[in-house]
Amino acid sequence: MEIDVKGRIIASDSSQQRSMICLSDLPTGALTHVSSFLAAPSRALFAAALNSRDVDSSSAIAGDDWEYLDFGHIEKDLAAKLSDEDVRDVLLSIDAVNNLRSLWLTNCVNITGVGLDPLRGSRIIQQIDLSLVGDHESSKLDPEPTNSCVEVVPILDSIIERGEECSLEYLQLPKYWRKERNTESDFQLSSPVTMII
Repeated sequence: MEIDVKGRIIASDSSQQRSMICLSDLPTGALTHVSSFLAAPSRALFAAALNSRDVDSSSAIAGDDWEYLDFGHIEKDLAAKLSDEDVRDVLLSIDAVNNLRSLWLTNCVNITGVGLDPLRGSRIIQQIDLSLVGDHESSKLDPEPTNSCVEVVPILDSIIERGEECSLEYLQLPKYWRKERNTESDFQLSSPVTMII
């Protein structure tokens, strides 16, 4: 069996040639049209999954209406399986540092927080909810998620330390961080941020 560089089977034996069309082989316009029927987080995941394309194609597929991203708008089981790499790829595909104003990591219980790095130094992010739970859900998570102050605090510091350029107004931290360390004292709040633990 022969396989090409994109992982497609091009021949099952020496006498029979078969070709397979991959989703990534379709024109960007067709993929953009298909993605327009998806919920926003699903559209961003779709664009990130097609990361073999150039940045302009990924941006076209993801779209440009990215002021708000809530992973609670995708299936809970899928959000729970997302890794830091997945979250990072989504944030990169939507150019989050320049577009995203509100981020909710609802149900993303499998991340450490390192995937939030594309937000580093953002001047426009206004709301970040790291509580990992949806509205009207208990803040007690069992088992406790893997996200960590050690990974997330430096990213948040890079946003908050922008001083007057900082747009962050609302920051919801996971309740279980209280056990990890005194998170509230880790920030030099140079802007009027409402922080909820």
